[in-house]
Amino acid sequence: MGTKKILALAALLVALPAWAQIGTSTITGRVTDPTGAVVPNVSVTAVQLATNFTFTAVTNEEGIYRLPSLQPGDYRISFEASGFKRAVREDVQLRTGDTLAVDMTLEIGTVAESIEVTGRTQLLETETSATGTVVSGTVLYEMPLYQRYINSTLHLVPGVVTGGYAYGGGLGGYSIAGQRSGAIGLFEDGVPANDQLSGTGVIKPIQNAVAEVKVLTTAVPAEYGHSAGGVISVVKKSGTNDFHGMASFYGRTRIMQHRLFFDKMRSTEPTPGRPNGWPTFFMMPDANVSGPVYLPKLYDGRNKTFFFFAYQRLHEKKVAQVESVVPTPEMKAGNFNFPGVAANPIFDPATTRQVGGAWVRDPFPNNQIPLSRFDPVARKVLEYDPWMPPNRPGTFATTGPVGNLLADEFAKVFFDDFSNRLDHQVGPNLRFYASHTENRFSGFGRPINIRQDRPEFDHQQGNWSPSYNRNISAGGTWVLSPTLVNDARMGYQRRIAITEVPSFNQNWAQKLGIPHVGPDLMPAFGSGSRDSADSIYGITGATPSRQAHETLSFRNDTSWIRGTHAVKFGYEVFRFRLNSAIFARPVQFSFANVTAGLQPNGVPVPRTGNTFAGFLTGHVASALFQSELTSWLPRSYIHSFYIQDDWKVTRNLTLNVGVRYTNESPYNTKYGLMSNFDPNAIDDVTGRRGAFVHPRSPLNARDNNNFQPRVGLAWHPLRKWVFRAGFGLYTVDVKFPLLRDQFDEYVAIANQEAPPGDPRPIYAISQGARPPAFNLRPNLTAPFVGQNFGARSAARWDPALRNPYVMNWNANIQYEVTTDYLLELSYQASAGVGLIERWETNSFPIDYAVRDLALRSQVLAAAQNYRPYPHMGSVPMRSNFGHSTFHSGTVKLEKRLSRGLFFNTFYTFSKAINSQDTDNSGSGVAPIQNRALEKARAGYDRNHRYVGVVNWELPTGRGKRWFSSGWKRWVFGGYEISWIQTIESGNPLTFSYAASPYNYYPTFAGTRRPDVVSKPKLRDNWRDFGGDRFNLLNINPIIDINHFAYPGAALGCPASNPTPADRDRCSFLVGNSGRNIVTGTPLIWSQASAQKNFYFAERYLFQIRWDMQNVLKTYNFNPPTTAVDFQNPRSFGKVSADPRTASFGGQPLMNITLMLQW
Repeated sequence: MGTKKILALAALLVALPAWAQIGTSTITGRVTDPTGAVVPNVSVTAVQLATNFTFTAVTNEEGIYRLPSLQPGDYRISFEASGFKRAVREDVQLRTGDTLAVDMTLEIGTVAESIEVTGRTQLLETETSATGTVVSGTVLYEMPLYQRYINSTLHLVPGVVTGGYAYGGGLGGYSIAGQRSGAIGLFEDGVPANDQLSGTGVIKPIQNAVAEVKVLTTAVPAEYGHSAGGVISVVKKSGTNDFHGMASFYGRTRIMQHRLFFDKMRSTEPTPGRPNGWPTFFMMPDANVSGPVYLPKLYDGRNKTFFFFAYQRLHEKKVAQVESVVPTPEMKAGNFNFPGVAANPIFDPATTRQVGGAWVRDPFPNNQIPLSRFDPVARKVLEYDPWMPPNRPGTFATTGPVGNLLADEFAKVFFDDFSNRLDHQVGPNLRFYASHTENRFSGFGRPINIRQDRPEFDHQQGNWSPSYNRNISAGGTWVLSPTLVNDARMGYQRRIAITEVPSFNQNWAQKLGIPHVGPDLMPAFGSGSRDSADSIYGITGATPSRQAHETLSFRNDTSWIRGTHAVKFGYEVFRFRLNSAIFARPVQFSFANVTAGLQPNGVPVPRTGNTFAGFLTGHVASALFQSELTSWLPRSYIHSFYIQDDWKVTRNLTLNVGVRYTNESPYNTKYGLMSNFDPNAIDDVTGRRGAFVHPRSPLNARDNNNFQPRVGLAWHPLRKWVFRAGFGLYTVDVKFPLLRDQFDEYVAIANQEAPPGDPRPIYAISQGARPPAFNLRPNLTAPFVGQNFGARSAARWDPALRNPYVMNWNANIQYEVTTDYLLELSYQASAGVGLIERWETNSFPIDYAVRDLALRSQVLAAAQNYRPYPHMGSVPMRSNFGHSTFHSGTVKLEKRLSRGLFFNTFYTFSKAINSQDTDNSGSGVAPIQNRALEKARAGYDRNHRYVGVVNWELPTGRGKRWFSSGWKRWVFGGYEISWIQTIESGNPLTFSYAASPYNYYPTFAGTRRPDVVSKPKLRDNWRDFGGDRFNLLNINPIIDINHFAYPGAALGCPASNPTPADRDRCSFLVGNSGRNIVTGTPLIWSQASAQKNFYFAERYLFQIRWDMQNVLKTYNFNPPTTAVDFQNPRSFGKVSADPRTASFGGQPLMNITLMLQW
């Protein structure tokens, strides 16, 4: 279905009867007379006090009325019926997504008589089984939530956990009810605000423009879809009959930001390059203006047309201290002897040969490469000298320096955000709205270990990556009768992501003297972390690109009120489009293992070689040439229908029963250009079974049975008690794979590499061979070119793939302690079934031929040849492999704002179990034969979680108990303080091993985990890092490495210097350690704010506010090093970094706000 057809369908359905949409609210109730008998035909009128928008209903024969499609805010409700006095209920506070019960008992009399009913809206939720939390935008704005991200609301909600220290600018670190972050549905004014790839990139509403945020965690009603992992519903503010505005400055300078725990220098300390210290400047001004649309002598929009406009800018310039690694002058001179350690011996790749059938390679004398042996290309790179010079000694491991650079990470971060909303009421029965949010990000890189005047070499931090995101929606509500309401809306989201690479079209290969490489990009000389020799310390290649993501949506909802039933049904369609172009790809040279020693079968000797040394010699292990042949243009649709009945069975029992049906079209591309791996097709390159196919039709069948029942009840047996329970089933959207997973052969590949089992370098980089020309087929694909197929990866999409689904359920008891206090006990749980994961299929068992020494040696020498598809490299299969479970119990106490005091506090005990934390962007887990060790605690699991939020308006000043008049109210009045306390147990840790002296198959055959020899845990006094926390190797480990051993500990396998017999019996063993086996460091964080308000002329407010993050200086820490390395044991279990300013749990910092509001 094309875009024009969606627009036409939307235009048609706007005229159909519909019902309340996502993000709006409902007031309902029953009207009775003094005897308790129901009163039909009562006229019910609700007036939104800020706009004078009027909403009407009539009670039916059951005495029930219902007012749907209401915006959150304060309302006045009146009840009129012949023979009864007119009743008025003032100050009805309606929150986002609420179904609020407002019952009324009428007194005998005439309509001319009137009574006013007082009393606050009850805290008990008596009409719905869904569990969730509502927070007003005003409260969020006054809370000390750093950088004012709406997603930070999740930190205040039971049932939410985080993996690491979540960043509020996205959803990637959050999990609701134990499900994956990509399954969370974010809706802004009722339309989707997630990206359509991972689902964790989101539109960022401006906090000062948000009326309310509602988070639903379990038993979500049938009207909600695309939210198997929970719902975040954001409703933006609208204008009122009065003109209002606000202008604010929020920010800090260097003196207001404490250094990170592992920062060696204070920001005020002078350094050789910075005599005035480390600069830091952060500001976040914002403003809004709202009111009726008023054009003098032309149009008066009071009571009819309102606007709201908001703007916000994040402006940050700072230099951060970042520990990094660069090659030492000795390394650049060819000396690979490191002080204090026995460095890995390096061997001369030019001497690689066979002697008597055994491969040999001669060592470099004294572990030094003569300058005469430097390749001309390496010499040229050294002339440019792109790395920062080391500025501190650091320490050394066997492969090179550690922490020898304290880098100046210069950050320039600029966000510009815009928000608009327009509301218009034609009359009591017809109203419209339009909304727009836009986020612009500057995207400047943050150079660290590469010099700023050499950005062409900085492939990790030297690029410019701006983004431009916008979300637009419009809709209308038409009240056809007291029982029939029409509400329809359309949404359009567009996200632009750009990567510009400084070396693009600069002909750097020629400048460096590399033949047969085009002028497009600087070649990549390595891969991996910028802090390792494997990446040649950051020269890893970058790709210029442009992506445009689009989501078009339309929804229409209908309801029919009949007796005690409020039946809702509706239709929704999402259209996803992605246009992705990569303009060039760098040639990837690898120098891995060319300086390693060789075993007789040609396999590298463990603990030998250095990749940077290989780069200096110029001897290339492999060279990968790639060319984009077309653009990646996937598209898909999701159609949904639902019906739900909110049945008022009795006066104190409501049943919520519904079902949602979703039908997702398997994705295709605009021109049908995509690929898949077919295990039965014949490969036209090798003639073997297993090949790429390029179908024009979708890769899997349509899943037509996605019925999702929802059922729940709310039972109100006693005045102060409510019992609620619910169950729901929710399908997970598949959409299309992240980036180019099903795009094989539309990226032409030529791999220059020796055949498997041959350890000889292919050539010197300065004398590289010309790659073969690509053979373009008529279908715009190109076959693989090369004799080593390890680089020929293939994405495999399961033809039987279906939509995963999540079941969640809850039970909840609420007790209204007093009018303002609510105690809640709740149980929430979920189970994910058939979750999408990627598992390696081109593999053999990790202990393959373990008892056949001869075969084992052959397999080790040429493992590629023993894969099920030896003419293919990695073949990860995307299918419904995953499963998850989650259980939690929560105790919550809430006090509504009264007498100036509000608080909300809860404790949750929970456990989340899964086999992988992500799906659409999942990297897969190998091996498929060893899944039992992968089903474990989720990486985002936190067993214990306490959150307390309090806000107190001091009882002094205007309208308060003390100092309420004269000069005293100016001096002593207007003070308000807030506090948020968070205490959470840590995320679990997974362990690996490195530098083992034994042989193992490549990692495609299995995940390398150590043996556990005693129960590992954090040591008791783990916060004692010792007297030198600025030197990694001198920091006290928080976990003892002796809890672990290399695989084979029970067999007495030594950790070093094994004999040949030891190597035979101890190689290829599998560790017994599972995934996520040790609870990491906890999260303890305090946030506070204090403000002073000055009131002028009843209309103006000036505010001075102080916010502080991490008030008590309880530092939190990133995970420790978890690679068990007995060659470098001092590197294990070390915590060396803590979360930074933008992360939850970051270092102590303060901000000052100056705000004027009118």
